[in-house]
Amino acid sequence: MGHRQMTRAAGSRTEPAHAADRAVIGASFSPRRNSINFLRLVLALAVVFSHSLAIGAFHSEIFLGKTTLGTTAVYGFFGLSGFLIAGSASRNHVGRYLWQRFLRIFPAFWVCLVVTASFFGAIVWYHANPALARRCGISCYVREPAGPVGYVLHGLWLQVHQSTIAHTLPLGYFRPVWNGSLWTLYFEFLCYLLLAAVSLIGLLRHRLAVAILAGAVWLAEIIITTVPSWNQAFSPSDNWDVMKMLTFVPIFLGGSLLYLYRDKVPDSGWLAWGCTGLVLLGLVLPVGRSAPTFTFTSMDLTAVFLTYPLLWLGIHLPLHKVGARNDYSYGVYIYAYPVQQLLLIWGVSRWGYWPYTFLAVAAVIPFAVASWWAIEKHALKLKHLRWPLSTKPGPRVAEDPRNEFALSSGHTGDVKRDNVGLGR
Repeated sequence: MGHRQMTRAAGSRTEPAHAADRAVIGASFSPRRNSINFLRLVLALAVVFSHSLAIGAFHSEIFLGKTTLGTTAVYGFFGLSGFLIAGSASRNHVGRYLWQRFLRIFPAFWVCLVVTASFFGAIVWYHANPALARRCGISCYVREPAGPVGYVLHGLWLQVHQSTIAHTLPLGYFRPVWNGSLWTLYFEFLCYLLLAAVSLIGLLRHRLAVAILAGAVWLAEIIITTVPSWNQAFSPSDNWDVMKMLTFVPIFLGGSLLYLYRDKVPDSGWLAWGCTGLVLLGLVLPVGRSAPTFTFTSMDLTAVFLTYPLLWLGIHLPLHKVGARNDYSYGVYIYAYPVQQLLLIWGVSRWGYWPYTFLAVAAVIPFAVASWWAIEKHALKLKHLRWPLSTKPGPRVAEDPRNEFALSSGHTGDVKRDNVGLGR
């Protein structure tokens, strides 16, 4: 099937072929009929499959010394998030924008901390200390050094400074951390704050300025990655926050630029394939340090091209009903790691990688469903609370009304369009 026919068939459109050739993503993207939430669920599950390799000690997660499946999935989250959240930042006053972002991240995150401490950690502690548990019960667990209360309090603002709970994860385990996925949320929210600052000073109305900002950060990342002396100077112990922001900001702002230039960027399957090729090029480029997960590699540089193929799939895949009203991807992302740790402690990993991973996916589903119905869905209802600050219209970038789509309107399908990047 030719590209022209493929584009017409994938989008189920009836317009003539020459009209499809001229389509831009602003005209093609439907806020009510897209498969972005399906893709986000797939990305969340990809993180689970990736973490299983290392947590279960089956194999290294690192692929060709450049990246991991989980890292690539997180990059996809950030890129899609940049596209979706730019609409919210363009359309809302900064106060309402930050309120919406707070509601999407923090309530479910806080509950996850409490559940991890009171359920996962408590189960393991009772199993490891049966005599002590019979003698004084839950009070001994609560009073343990680095106990459950400290775990919750030390992680309230997205940086989880206390990684374990009451010594429930022995040092012999892969990364004695109860939830090794949560660290990305801190950088996700920093990207939200960056976009808020860009909007506040008026740069969001000047998309070229946003492009220059994104390009400058990406250029800094390229220089640090390709110059060996600079690359060696950046290590996770000394420059963790800077390293992660240098990696995430170009991807996030790249997604935002796709939104801001949505009247110019073509809706092209060939472009999607080309960007995919550029992403994969990062696996073979001989730049950056190889093997370490948390250092700069060429794959970090080419990850900026990942967002367009994902967005193109979100436009054309006929899976818009998946997660249209009930989005479980965030719950999968934040609960999978403690589920995997618990299954590891119970010895499930001895059954092999695939049984261990599939059981982890099955076991995390109830937590994800409960997180959505009990916490996330109710929190998101609060985003329409009246604010004394009025909303502002987004910048007009096209005269064609088909290119003006809302990502945060009052429709009940908002959750699909005003979601977060990490599942997140």
